[in-house]
Amino acid sequence: MKLLLFTTRFAPESVGTARYVELLAGGLARRGVDLRVLAPAYGPAHPEDQALPYRVERIPGGNVSFIPLRYQRVCAGLRQMLVQWRPDVLWAANGMATRVAGTLLDGLSLPLIGTVFGTDVARRLPGRTPWTWLESVPQRRFYSRARRLLTISGFTRQLLVGKGVDPAKVHVVHLGVELPLGVEEARATAPGRHPEWQGQPLLLTVGRLVQQKGHRLLIRAMREVADQVPGVLHLIVGEGPERPALARQIGELGLKKNVLILGRVSEETLRDCYALAWAFALTSQEVKSYVEGMGLVFLEAATWGVPAVGTRHGGIPEAILDGQTGFLVDPGHPEQIAGRLAALLQDREGCRRLGLAAQAHVAADFNVERMVVQSEAQLREVLG
Repeated sequence: MKLLLFTTRFAPESVGTARYVELLAGGLARRGVDLRVLAPAYGPAHPEDQALPYRVERIPGGNVSFIPLRYQRVCAGLRQMLVQWRPDVLWAANGMATRVAGTLLDGLSLPLIGTVFGTDVARRLPGRTPWTWLESVPQRRFYSRARRLLTISGFTRQLLVGKGVDPAKVHVVHLGVELPLGVEEARATAPGRHPEWQGQPLLLTVGRLVQQKGHRLLIRAMREVADQVPGVLHLIVGEGPERPALARQIGELGLKKNVLILGRVSEETLRDCYALAWAFALTSQEVKSYVEGMGLVFLEAATWGVPAVGTRHGGIPEAILDGQTGFLVDPGHPEQIAGRLAALLQDREGCRRLGLAAQAHVAADFNVERMVVQSEAQLREVLG
């Protein structure tokens, strides 16, 4: 069996869809699946690909910012790969990949598998603008022809079936996350590297600085939290177009000592943030049909034993067991968010108890091995 895993988001990108493909490909390769990953080139060379246990084929210009040209180049790259390598199965591993593959269906006879996250369905079935409507045509064609569609959450499955996709071909395979190594060592050494953060109730947020992640809502709630929890510190890791507006909001609310936007950070600094955090929070909400299909960052926080506060939105309630591994709040009620955070950040032992439960929950239900085994089973069924 030869599997072509096709994606338009891959390393060095660190977004959830790119990380998913890395983990899926690595796991399947370790289980003996003969596969190649077809992904965009982000520069003239990718020497890091040589260390991977599978072969990565890069599409020159596949990450160009002008989207119509990106489609053209990626489509040409996929067509060439199908002719040259002749895989037995094509797996489109993200939304744009399903749309690109959907433009080539007339010349394809091999079995198709697709991974569905959430926003691609919400924004394009039907399309909300002339452009997204145009994109939805090949996406629907792919969904119609695919033998299997794997969704990352029960929420995404419900969303997809609600758009008229055959429920018999839609299966839930939850995202998997790796358990970090050296957690206790990081907790012991991180205070020495960041003495300015030591001893404070520390809240962590990791996510792109875009409207749908709800950063403005969370910062608004932090005004009340800062009044109730002396010395509270909220670290925001991430970059995006909302950063100037968020910086203004922090200043206007008098939170410059309590809320810090770190932007992009190194892997070592991110580990330190998780090691020092008392709790994690991200208040995602639906904006222009953007939805949170699962919330990978909640699972990553849990692997560090950090409990999370998230919104009752999208697939987040599948990542957080309300009252057991963290808490769920309503996105339209900042006072509710503030109350939950303040209570949590005033109870260090309570944070630890919830964090241990979150860690056990992720280890049992969201580990990479489980994701890979379930994905391989679906692949084998498709091949008959």
